[in-house]
Amino acid sequence: MDGKTDVFLQSDRLLLGRFTPDDVDLLVELDSDSEVMHYITGGRATSRVEIVNDVLPASLDYHRRYGGFGFWAAVEQSTGRFIGWFHLRPAGDDGPDEVELGYRSRRDAWGRG
Repeated sequence: MDGKTDVFLQSDRLLLGRFTPDDVDLLVELDSDSEVMHYITGGRATSRVEIVNDVLPASLDYHRRYGGFGFWAAVEQSTGRFIGWFHLRPAGDDGPDEVELGYRSRRDAWGRG
């Protein structure tokens, strides 16, 4: 997500936009940090193959399958730097009234509000 296309939400500091097939390296770098992945996989990195074959295609397809829900790349407005992602998705079988918010961010973005 280059910060210029398909912006879903804009704040004073962040742009949120849909991922593209070109975002593989951003996700590989994020998921390669053992501290970022500590509470998700016990620190195990997500392989490039897994991101290419599973993670990114699922993220790209989510918007189509679940209108109004999805995964968005977070880009710092001042630098254009990818800092992570956010998602909104249905929480289990509770229907569209129960929504799960998830996120993953680079360590250098932690503690910055």
